[in-house]
Amino acid sequence: MDCPGFIAASGATVTPGALINPSSKVTLRVLKDDQSGHWWVYYGFNGVPTAVGYYPKSLFTNMAKKANQFSFGGFVFAERALPTPPLGSGVLPGGKGRAASFTDLRLIERDGRSSPIMKDLPTVISNNKCYSITPIVNSGCFYGGPRGCV
Repeated sequence: MDCPGFIAASGATVTPGALINPSSKVTLRVLKDDQSGHWWVYYGFNGVPTAVGYYPKSLFTNMAKKANQFSFGGFVFAERALPTPPLGSGVLPGGKGRAASFTDLRLIERDGRSSPIMKDLPTVISNNKCYSITPIVNSGCFYGGPRGCV
């Protein structure tokens, strides 16, 4: 794990940066605790999310009161000139097969109410010949790409 300052919860089965396999029906939540000011990460696999750990409020300046930006996505890495690994399920959105997806994307308010993300967000794709992501529609999107790009 390369997350300086992250404090793992007792008994946590995953940490930020860990490979989650298999990865279907994973729930992730990031919430600010109003009492402590810490940013907690929760994870659930086919069930109710449990605490993974937290980022202490002392790590943040701009997020001391609230978050003004949040990112999510997929990441793959290959040494230069070597074929890349697959992203997601290894299928491009709209291609033959089932692409990986994010579903039920939501913003959670301080009072616990949540609202679905219904509009598209900016994207960053390092190599659009290898990987792709669809616009967000009805609080979800598809992403991925095959192995073997150079």
